[in-house]
Amino acid sequence: MLKKTVDFIKKYPYLLIILAGVILRLVWIIVMPTYPETDFMWYRIKGIELSQGKGFLNGIYPYYTGTPGKPTAFRPIGYPGTLALLYLVFGTKLIVGKLFNVVLSTLIMFLTYKLAKQFFNEKIALITLVLFAFSPLAIAYNSIHCSEILFSALLMLSIYLFFNKNNPLLIGLLIGYLTLVRPIGMFIPLIFALFIFIKKDLNLKKKIIYIASFAVAVALVVAPWVIRNYIVFGEPVFSTNGGYVIYVNNNDNANGSWTDPYKYKDSPFLKYRTETGFDEMATHKVGKELAYKWIKEHPDKFIKLAFKRIANSYVLKTDDIRWALTTYIDTWHPITSKAVKLEMLLYPPFYIVLFAFIIYALYRFIRYRKIDFTTFILLIFAYFNAMMFVLEGNSRYVFPLHPIYTIGVAYIIWEVLKKVFPKKFAT
Repeated sequence: MLKKTVDFIKKYPYLLIILAGVILRLVWIIVMPTYPETDFMWYRIKGIELSQGKGFLNGIYPYYTGTPGKPTAFRPIGYPGTLALLYLVFGTKLIVGKLFNVVLSTLIMFLTYKLAKQFFNEKIALITLVLFAFSPLAIAYNSIHCSEILFSALLMLSIYLFFNKNNPLLIGLLIGYLTLVRPIGMFIPLIFALFIFIKKDLNLKKKIIYIASFAVAVALVVAPWVIRNYIVFGEPVFSTNGGYVIYVNNNDNANGSWTDPYKYKDSPFLKYRTETGFDEMATHKVGKELAYKWIKEHPDKFIKLAFKRIANSYVLKTDDIRWALTTYIDTWHPITSKAVKLEMLLYPPFYIVLFAFIIYALYRFIRYRKIDFTTFILLIFAYFNAMMFVLEGNSRYVFPLHPIYTIGVAYIIWEVLKKVFPKKFAT
């Protein structure tokens, strides 16, 4: 029996790593009494209200209790709607959302390993899996009621199916769902369409048919949400958070990360706020108008701020692990400062190695016109950094991409090991 177990582990070492990752995540969500705060409270309360048939309602900090008759589109319905289904089946206890995260994380670990093995090799796949399975951030996020893990799981599943089954309707449905989970992903369908368009092994007719089928599937998922918003707000808006976010990050008070626009001197948003909510469409429209005006009038400040947003996301503000350490409203676990220091110690080097991989991917694309999985990672990186360049410097925007980025990091680590220790790490 022992020999069979050892032989099994030797044959399938990735299963042991995934199991260890799952155990660590389960221990974390049991031991750490994370209580949802800010955005995470919003997701939870909207999920509860939807599960109770109250609708998708507008509410404000700290509990975001919805006001009857005041619908919201501040964020898309994807993650709150998913929580609502879970709450209907399993109840509304905090552990339900946390266990769901562990299930999603298990899927992410498996898909990350499979993709790394498929496009590189077994050793790189195992390095990838170890890095992600034991990543403090990837473990800690499981106790947060956040859209990031669901977004990441959907992205990895879509990518895996894209490079394997490649059914445009199925992938389109998944990507449509993904765009409703996090608004930053609303243009991700363009990445898949662009990759198909620049592929060399498809003729133009097949490309057009594929992209059209894919677009129809995405539209089937997104259209009901946009139509609902048109009926409710009079405009086919995807998220009323858009104008708010772009204004918060493009004005004289902006610092490259989130700031509270209601605390600005003569804040243009204050007149739209009440004791129970705020006028979402008004802040959305005014925010967009003021932000575009500011960018047009201050192009030099915009560029400086944009680069600061990128720096904040990867180096200066890598502190999002703290959201896993909120134990009540405005209350933090005693280890929070140490956890943040650990994140700031571990992840900037991770990102430096990632940038090395991106430079490598860019070089081979420009020099050799390579259109493959490495190129796809490059496109994902370019898209999300373009979004952060304009919107917000936030390490939470980077975290959902850690699985696919870790594949690139593992590749660079393996190549360095081969060069430094050629005999020991020979292919």
